[in-house]
Amino acid sequence: MKNDKLTICDTYVHPGEVANLALPFPERYSCSPLYMPMRVFHGKEKGPCLVIFSTLKGNELNGLEIVNRTIQEIDPSKIKGTVIAVPAINVYGLTHFPSQLPTGGNLEDCFPGSPDGSFGERIAYLFTEEILKKADYCIELQTGSLNHNILPQVYCNFDNVRTKQLAKSFQSPVVTNVTHKQHKLRQTTEALQIPLLVYQAGEAMRFDENAITLGVNGILNVMRAVDILPKAPVQEIQPIFSQDEDWILSHFGGVFHTDVTLGQTIKEGEVIGRITDPFGVDFLEKVRAPQEGIVVGINTTPLIHEGLPIFKIASFLDYEKAGNIIEEWESSKPESP
Repeated sequence: MKNDKLTICDTYVHPGEVANLALPFPERYSCSPLYMPMRVFHGKEKGPCLVIFSTLKGNELNGLEIVNRTIQEIDPSKIKGTVIAVPAINVYGLTHFPSQLPTGGNLEDCFPGSPDGSFGERIAYLFTEEILKKADYCIELQTGSLNHNILPQVYCNFDNVRTKQLAKSFQSPVVTNVTHKQHKLRQTTEALQIPLLVYQAGEAMRFDENAITLGVNGILNVMRAVDILPKAPVQEIQPIFSQDEDWILSHFGGVFHTDVTLGQTIKEGEVIGRITDPFGVDFLEKVRAPQEGIVVGINTTPLIHEGLPIFKIASFLDYEKAGNIIEEWESSKPESP
């Protein structure tokens, strides 16, 4: 069935067209305008609308690159429905890092937004009304924070069967359950009944080629799963599902040494790191695993203050199976250049 024309950013996009559009940001005192660029692929045939977006904080460069590479992979003549790709929602945060918004705070907490609210709330409102409400499915791309490297994984709400199925089709090694509590963007998508996948991998302000490649392939696989692209989804690995993840906080400040790697299975009480005195005093604090699990996040900076997160541990029902799956995934990764 032939697709209908799409209205977005006060522009008509006709079936079979590809449009480069820009959503204007709220005005600033400098009179230098900011825009949210996007690429819209509007297929000739009817189908679902997938919204792909990144860079809510301004420093998620892996996500930015994943969106841009995915754009290059899409052949508009072969898709059904619509794909709206937004490399950077928070252009202000991208160009003013480390500041995320002129009013402080972060954009994620501004959803669903307000036309008369703060700078961030007005951006969130524009994105919700102009883009999000057109979506049948959403994929957000994140990285870890500065100096926090994250094992590639997809977060979704396990209570939504369809979302969990799509998370499986993404083909990340780990899928983790999340709720919409204290997550305004997720609350907004839940209220709009839009399945949301959040892919997180690597660390802020750093490119991770393996994480980027997995992200691009994961998006294309989801597009196959929802019939935007032809062919069946690729099922090379069987992801493992995690119900819980927690960061271990440092009890001391000093020089941080890690004894484990991302994806490694650990036992309760096992020494997984050490904190030493930076000035050579005879001081050593052993960091022990509080539970059995798999390391899915590591603080990569050597200098640690007391109370900073240092390891993120995911818990699974079957640790042997989880370890085998991550080992298979590790062995299948391409060699880094």
